[in-house]
Amino acid sequence: MRLSKVLGFRRIRIRNRILTLGVIITGMLSIAFAIVTFYGQNAGNFVISVDDLAENRGIILSTEPNFNTPSSRLMTEPISEARDMTYSWLKIEEVEATYGNYVDIDYEYVAYTFWLMNQGSESLDISYHIRITDVYNNLDSAIRILVIEDGERTVYQKADEPDEDGNYPVYPETVPDSVNFQSDTIVMRKLFTNFKPDQQKKFTVIIWLEGYDPDTVDEIMGGMIRLQMNFSINGLE
Repeated sequence: MRLSKVLGFRRIRIRNRILTLGVIITGMLSIAFAIVTFYGQNAGNFVISVDDLAENRGIILSTEPNFNTPSSRLMTEPISEARDMTYSWLKIEEVEATYGNYVDIDYEYVAYTFWLMNQGSESLDISYHIRITDVYNNLDSAIRILVIEDGERTVYQKADEPDEDGNYPVYPETVPDSVNFQSDTIVMRKLFTNFKPDQQKKFTVIIWLEGYDPDTVDEIMGGMIRLQMNFSINGLE
């Protein structure tokens, strides 16, 4: 049964059709939604990277906490047949316990866990941000992006707009409060300081189409959004 029927939210109007979801991160992080095909089908669909300056100073990525196979670039498998769903359906604990790409046998959404490590010889201040580089059919209005940094969860969304009566949507308690995107192009930006040699940080990123959002309507079908996630040394971007 589709989410829109289960929830009974009067403004959700997506029909019983498939929204194919794919993610490719060009340089850092990108997402693409489509009806039939997904962006980057032959190249993988979720890439996370550190920039060259950070890599040269020892900042590295891995899908394993032991860093037996460090890399400056990680990539997930493609996601297809993604439909509208909601936060409470996410299997967050299972995602966090999985190395790299997580596949939910019940629902389709982007879910990936990785580690960042300082293998250099000096403490560094590291910044990272997620940027929207392309969007079609206003898909940015309906998605949610959950970033978990060392267990701390933050959900990001585009700021809600009032309806014709000036009322803003009211979400159930099962949908957590979200932080609004910083701008039309910047989802979020964070900084962590004094990242010491041999220190690690664990990240999980989950992206889904939130069915309770009143912007999850027929008109976004076939929409697309691309984002980039970039780790860099603060002040040297």
